[in-house]
Amino acid sequence: MRIALINSVAGYGSTGRIVDQLAHLPDTQARIYYGRKQALTDADTYRITGFSGNAAHAMKTFLADAQGFANAKETERMVVDLRSFAPDLIHLHNLHGYYLNIEVLFRYLKETGIPVIWTMHDCWAFTGHCAHYESVGCDQWKNGCRICPALRHYPMTFNGGHVKDNYLRKKEIFTSLPVSQLTIVTPSLWLKEQLSQSFLKDYEVIHIPNGIDLSRFQPQERTESDEFRMLAVAGVWSREKGWNDLKTIAGMLKDDETLTVVGVGTKQKKELQGPHVICIEHTDSVEELAKLYSEADVLLNPTYEDTFPTVNIEAQACGCPVITYRTGGSPEMLTEKTGIAVECGDILTMYKAAEELKAGHIILNKEDAVINAAKYTKENMLEAYHALYLQNDTHEKERQYGYENLLDQ
Repeated sequence: MRIALINSVAGYGSTGRIVDQLAHLPDTQARIYYGRKQALTDADTYRITGFSGNAAHAMKTFLADAQGFANAKETERMVVDLRSFAPDLIHLHNLHGYYLNIEVLFRYLKETGIPVIWTMHDCWAFTGHCAHYESVGCDQWKNGCRICPALRHYPMTFNGGHVKDNYLRKKEIFTSLPVSQLTIVTPSLWLKEQLSQSFLKDYEVIHIPNGIDLSRFQPQERTESDEFRMLAVAGVWSREKGWNDLKTIAGMLKDDETLTVVGVGTKQKKELQGPHVICIEHTDSVEELAKLYSEADVLLNPTYEDTFPTVNIEAQACGCPVITYRTGGSPEMLTEKTGIAVECGDILTMYKAAEELKAGHIILNKEDAVINAAKYTKENMLEAYHALYLQNDTHEKERQYGYENLLDQ
């Protein structure tokens, strides 16, 4: 089976790693079409545009909110390569990221009729601008975006005059495929529910949670300490990730408590200083993260918007319980024995929950956390995708049911 995978990055970041893993599924010949950064994979790849194309797309987005509507010539060249590669199935991931023209791509998809799977990692596909809207409490996307309160959020723009048109253009483009051609996948049940209220509600939506590598995320030897150790982890800290809330919690810490924050920028270090705070810049070392999770007594995840944060799974896999806000898909991978979800923005309750855990008034068992995380393995995720690939492969259907039966469907 020949699979074309399309994503903003390849082998880099969470979505890039997933695409790389899918490209190595058995019985498949895959090519990854990507648009940004270096390809950190040994899979067959095709870069759609270079740095100058990314910069031009970013500038058009900044000035005219044109995310997804630039790089037409580069996307046309990608289509030429797609025709040569002749995939049996096309698997879309993030189509935003300053690299792709969605009109050119979907015109090709509609013309060829090739089965399409689209894994949505956020909400960008069905809004007029933003990738997430929970932090601003917006639900215009249900009936039609008009005035966007999240223009300064990714993909940032200073021109809000195109929001309504962008929404209508996306609706026309993304619903141009027959429902029999497109299957949507979401990593969280929360995002699946959001889609059921969007203009994509008529398409089949399948829930496949993201998985982690349990051979790398597992409990490490723990250093004994009299301190209660809290941990917070993000790739990049922002208001939407809960940065301001972490600063507040840092000011509440008692003498026998520490807060380690991973992913802190140089300037942010100056905002989070204190005798009980440890700041660590971004790390791609799984070994270092596993050690930090194992050392911690609890992971704090004060995110205001998130589709399916795998940090919650990684922490549990290393025996660390989680306290998070009840936003997006963040509480989905927790149980009453492995984590606590509090109302979004309720900093005091989050801190009090940690205090109760420290005092032993709340019991979140480390062994239960490890057992729960075992449901979210990389192998389970890949097995589910492989089965979906076979289900959508025209040649596989011919082998199973015969060509004449296929035509009658």
